[in-house]
Amino acid sequence: MRRVRAGEVPFDGGTARQIEPDRPVWHGNGSDDYVCVECANVLAVAMQPVQMTYKVRVRCGRCGTVNVSATDEPPPRRPRASQRDR
Repeated sequence: MRRVRAGEVPFDGGTARQIEPDRPVWHGNGSDDYVCVECANVLAVAMQPVQMTYKVRVRCGRCGTVNVSATDEPPPRRPRASQRDR
């Protein structure tokens, strides 16, 4: 995971909130665990890379840092209004 950059908000994504710091937000069936970039608190366990995209953001229940999955995939840009209306 990495820290969300200023202004980095995917138009079709959201932020999950970890309510209980001792319980991961998600449990999957993959091989990767994801931890907070700031305090190393476990946010997601046994996830597959395809489940953790640029849209997946989690606010850590321990320190409050908003984390996003560190991926090589660039986030899509929202189309301009003039391009959508064509």
